[in-house]
Amino acid sequence: MARVKGSRNADYEKERERLLEAVRARLLAKDGAQASFRELAEVAGVSVATLRHYFGSREALLAEVMTDMHRRGLPFLHAAATELHGPVRESLQWFLQQLLMGWRMGVGEVHAFGLTASVGHETLGPVYVQELLEPTLQSAEARLSRHIADGELRRCDVRHAALELVCPVVLGLLHQVQLSGARCRPLDVERFLADHLETFLRAHAVDPESPAPTRPRKPGRPA
Repeated sequence: MARVKGSRNADYEKERERLLEAVRARLLAKDGAQASFRELAEVAGVSVATLRHYFGSREALLAEVMTDMHRRGLPFLHAAATELHGPVRESLQWFLQQLLMGWRMGVGEVHAFGLTASVGHETLGPVYVQELLEPTLQSAEARLSRHIADGELRRCDVRHAALELVCPVVLGLLHQVQLSGARCRPLDVERFLADHLETFLRAHAVDPESPAPTRPRKPGRPA
């Protein structure tokens, strides 16, 4: 049966996913965010016209890559938002450790790409915020809201509190890893996270002096 004019081939979505997979690997590599549309087409093994057929423009392609990264991260974001791990100190310690572990496993490269491609760009900037930055902040908001409801944290603007909790960590990890700050100004990231959590709890916890979990302290290591 002939395909209706204007409809998509049965393999359209499969090929589109293959192209996304190919260009994503390049975009997350060093200097990937500067790759031209032609270079991305070459990496994907197609012509510029074919890549344009599937995504329209380089800007639209980068936006779709950010959206795809968001989709891939949804299970982890859901866990960060909903999985409680004991009282507030233990819970937020777990959250920060998950953020650190995710950063080391590739989340850092995702944010580096998003920032490089988006800063100063009036279209891609909001895409980065919506698809990559805000989901992490909103997972923190959800976790903090539950501890506020349980009476462990003082009532506050939860969005502000999420920014206080997440942003120093993101900046510290960008500093150490993506900006190579570990070479010129190394930071004990584990100690930084512990100090940061104590500062946050002093500001927001109903009982900031509640004891930390009794567990062996791991030696600091670079991010």
